[in-house]
Amino acid sequence: MAPKKISAFPDGNSYVHYNSSLNRLVIANSEGLIKIFNIDDAESEPISIDILDNVTSVTSHDDKNLVLTTTEGKLELVDLVSNASKGVLYRSELPLRDTVFINQGNRVLCGGDENKLVIVDLQTTEEDNKVTNVTLPDQLLNVAYNYAGELASVSLSNGDVQIYSVVNEEPNLLHTIKSVLPSKIHVSMDKVDFNEEHHDELLSTSTAWSQNGQYLLVPTVDNQIHVYDRQNWDTVIKKFNNDRGRIVDFKLLSLGKLAILSLNVYKVYDFDSGKLIHEDDFEFDEDAYPLNLDWKEGGLFVGSTNGESLQLENVVLKAGGRDVLTSLFVSDAEDDEEDEGNDTDTLLRKSDDEQDIADLETEDIGRHKKRRNNLKLHEEDDLIIDEDDGDLGLDEPVSRNGKGYRSNGHKRFKSSSPAVVVPAKIKPYSPGSTPFENKGAAIDRRYLTMNNIGYAWIVQNKEAGNTSSTNNNSITVSFFDRSLHSEYHFTDFHSFDLASMNQRGILLGSSASGLIYYRSHSEATNDQWERKLPLLTGEYITSICITDLKSAYNTIVVGTSLGYLRFFNQFGVCINIMKVLPVVSLIASATSNLFMINQVSHNVYSYLIIDINQEYKYIQHNAQMPLRDTVPLIKGIFFNEFNDPCIVGGEDDTLLVLHSWRDTQNAKWVPILNCHLVLTEYGSNENKRSWKCWPLGLTNEKLNCLILKNNNQYPGFPLPLPIELDIELPIKLGHEEDEAEENFLRSLTMGKLVSDSLNDDLSADVDEDEVMERLNQYSILFDKSLLKLFGEACKESKLGKAFSIARLIKTDKALLAASRISERMEFMTLATKIGQLRELLVDIDSD
Repeated sequence: MAPKKISAFPDGNSYVHYNSSLNRLVIANSEGLIKIFNIDDAESEPISIDILDNVTSVTSHDDKNLVLTTTEGKLELVDLVSNASKGVLYRSELPLRDTVFINQGNRVLCGGDENKLVIVDLQTTEEDNKVTNVTLPDQLLNVAYNYAGELASVSLSNGDVQIYSVVNEEPNLLHTIKSVLPSKIHVSMDKVDFNEEHHDELLSTSTAWSQNGQYLLVPTVDNQIHVYDRQNWDTVIKKFNNDRGRIVDFKLLSLGKLAILSLNVYKVYDFDSGKLIHEDDFEFDEDAYPLNLDWKEGGLFVGSTNGESLQLENVVLKAGGRDVLTSLFVSDAEDDEEDEGNDTDTLLRKSDDEQDIADLETEDIGRHKKRRNNLKLHEEDDLIIDEDDGDLGLDEPVSRNGKGYRSNGHKRFKSSSPAVVVPAKIKPYSPGSTPFENKGAAIDRRYLTMNNIGYAWIVQNKEAGNTSSTNNNSITVSFFDRSLHSEYHFTDFHSFDLASMNQRGILLGSSASGLIYYRSHSEATNDQWERKLPLLTGEYITSICITDLKSAYNTIVVGTSLGYLRFFNQFGVCINIMKVLPVVSLIASATSNLFMINQVSHNVYSYLIIDINQEYKYIQHNAQMPLRDTVPLIKGIFFNEFNDPCIVGGEDDTLLVLHSWRDTQNAKWVPILNCHLVLTEYGSNENKRSWKCWPLGLTNEKLNCLILKNNNQYPGFPLPLPIELDIELPIKLGHEEDEAEENFLRSLTMGKLVSDSLNDDLSADVDEDEVMERLNQYSILFDKSLLKLFGEACKESKLGKAFSIARLIKTDKALLAASRISERMEFMTLATKIGQLRELLVDIDSD
């Protein structure tokens, strides 16, 4: 079929861009105008929007925003709802060459001749924090974004391609592919004349990512397209040759078709097989050149250097009215339950490190298919753990099986009294985990776990409506301390929804299937294994954890909804099994203490502390837990450096630490920080009132946490940089009040916590000298704060209060100072009473 000509502009460089959310063709022209076409309605008039002149790139996100760059160095934002420019977001001294939306459209990445990678935050209103710059070794030619892996590939004028992680606020350089791109130096500074003066710039240096984020496509110096795998940047796994002139542009269709554009020739390859499936010539009027191309389902759009654009229809063959899919991007052409043989496609292209998982999955293909179908049939029985519920709290109790039993096997007694309430279904939980954030979107993601070390997150690719497919899911493991380990990722074949990570490796679990999987962070070892638990009918995994010993002998613990608790060594050998109440959450300390939260009944929770190293001895047993059913039930749970359990509940946003838990029946929860009040400066700062806190861990009297702005409930992408909040016991009404009373209570509380740890085997990061130094600091703060409170009471002539404070002082030196304060203020009776306290203290010491 002959190309359809779209004569949108009489002249100028026309860049084509197809917006799939709007189903509209966007053509941006260098003469200062954008036109938006409804291709399905040939009679409709395009929408015209005035923009800046000399555009160099254009891209959009969803149906809301569009950005473009110009040779004047301006980044312009266009609102696709109002169809009007929203002005310049950023201005550089030299031309900008390319731009892309990242982090679900929350930020824009751009760059050009100024040797900078620039990120502009679209959400913040604080001008000082709006732009992030990263210095590059050369001019930026192009950028591409891997939304499945939160990666940006940056093409440089020196021929290198740099890979940056953009999951955090600050980009992190992960790898550099050296000297792979064709030589290209931009010299155009105003109008770009691709036909003559700047014809050498009509050369593709753009990179492209596959839909699942696994593969990067790079145009090379030898006029080929090379394909790299994220798991090994040193090896080219596939090449596409091009013998019809230099490559001007190329685009990868999400369903596995690669279009390569040369001068008046285009080719279409099947990406998976590498076969050429279509090739044709085309031409523009007035000897113009093609400029760029974009896909619309099975057809292509091509922009040009003379204002004209082309629509090339049906360049991809159809089968039964559907595009032919490839196993690289989706596991099945259709989610067809009648054709069970297609499930073997999910086993293709696994790495060597994942072969053991593939072997197990091959054996379980039939059972997996049957289980998936059975789960669909029994959704009303609440056997499905729905990760898209949008919260990490507890679901309302439901029983629809018609037999008076809940799905977990507990009988539900009929009663007309509303006082009879059954426990809510336990939501599988990992510390720091978040719900999926984009329900219904083709790409969805959530954090599986998060702690002081780092975080693991999963991307669910629901391409082409194939929501049951798992071979497009990707898990990435990242670290706050980038010197500890390098970020890495792998393909998820089992729909993992639980995780626990320490400094050595990561443990993953699938709540519904009962599969657990461990792998080391280090590429130098092959420490990985998996095994399936024998779950009972209606039982599912609710929590998993791994200890964090410096040695290789860590312990893995897995708890279930029916209260089965299994212990494994780091190599997957089951070493113990116990039965407890239904498990809500598990965490393990660096010295192998296990802290567990259990569900007793509706809105009633208890906890256990078990010393794994002492033959699984109970230190605390079924003690009541101060939790109430909220969403989320738990915001953070962890141990501090002295192995004290800490928790931040979703009800009151307060950090609690367990005090005196080493003594049986003497443990007590102590609130040591109201996160929201401190973060918002007790409500006094109007700009911070919507801020929230996401706790990660407690160390050295500081809470390591993330700040969530814009009233967000959970951390999103990009991940904010962690900050530290000083511990501040919640006894004050405002942040400007006198600190003496809080200092006194904090030194008393924290001093007891540290003192209790003296008989423990402390973690390798804490030694006894450090503990004694901390105790000395608390002792000094204790005396100073009491003396200040004493002096203030004397100033107000509240002598009874002053004497009550003096009685709290424990050292002769501090009592002597209080006595002198009394004498100086001529409260001689008070001074005499304090003298008597000193005498009593001396008698006690002598005894």
